[in-house]
Amino acid sequence: MSDTILGFNKSNVVLAAGIAGAAFLGYCIYFDHKRINAPDYKDKIRQKRRNQAGGGTSIRRAPAAGNEILPDVTDPSQMQRFFLQEVQLGEELMAAGNIEEGAVHIANAVMLCGESQQLLSIFQQTLSEEQFRAVVQQLPSTRERLADLFGSKAEEVDNEPPLVQYIGDGPPPPQIQELIDDTDDLE
Repeated sequence: MSDTILGFNKSNVVLAAGIAGAAFLGYCIYFDHKRINAPDYKDKIRQKRRNQAGGGTSIRRAPAAGNEILPDVTDPSQMQRFFLQEVQLGEELMAAGNIEEGAVHIANAVMLCGESQQLLSIFQQTLSEEQFRAVVQQLPSTRERLADLFGSKAEEVDNEPPLVQYIGDGPPPPQIQELIDDTDDLE
């Protein structure tokens, strides 16, 4: 038997492996100590546990809206996610024949959209007349409901009511004409 490994003395190879292992272990202990003693370590752990549990700190349940989850209005990514969720849910409900519930969700999306006039014109082209009329009828109550749910933060973000423009042949239906003529911010 040979006492060499790849031309090195066996005891030197074992010693080098032991030193490398000890250095790696020291490296791990040092950075774990540094991570644990960071000022925001406990906050990060709590936030991670809340997110894993599904609670989150910036998302809250709406008291009057059943299972609806409300995003933090100061977080654009949560608002975008909520907007897309409302559009998708509204379209799915309408496709399943549940026009009233679908109209509520699409009205939520319209009220949260920065370009509500453009979104309404898109929905006017893609939804049936009955479905679009249901969405338009939901807009005033949706504005009030969202203002109550989001509180003063929603008013700070957007104080402007949605603009409604009728794109169609002939005069607009009376409900749409009322919204077009309504410029008093639903007071």
